[in-house]
Amino acid sequence: MGFHGSPWQGAAITFSFFIWCAVGALAGWLFGMVMQSRGRIQRVEEVLVGVFGSFIGAESTAAMLGLAESATGVHPAALVGAVTGAAVLLVLLRIMRGAVGPLRNSKSPAARRR
Repeated sequence: MGFHGSPWQGAAITFSFFIWCAVGALAGWLFGMVMQSRGRIQRVEEVLVGVFGSFIGAESTAAMLGLAESATGVHPAALVGAVTGAAVLLVLLRIMRGAVGPLRNSKSPAARRR
């Protein structure tokens, strides 16, 4: 009764939902280890972006190739799409962090003068 490719089909959650969460979390964690991210917030952000990217990659790959869910709900091509989607979004996150700069808890000197 849900949308096509939705992890919620009626009241049950398919097995692929947990696979994409695990793949994305692992990709985000490994990305943080390789890039030597500092701080817990950045690590949590990388894991969450990895999970989101794995869902986007897996579902778009399955939709483009017209893959039907197997008995386990995981198709090898969708798994490759999940890893690719997570990697792409994590690279975009890294580029955005470089363009914007680090997050700060305090206001800038110009904002304090107002």
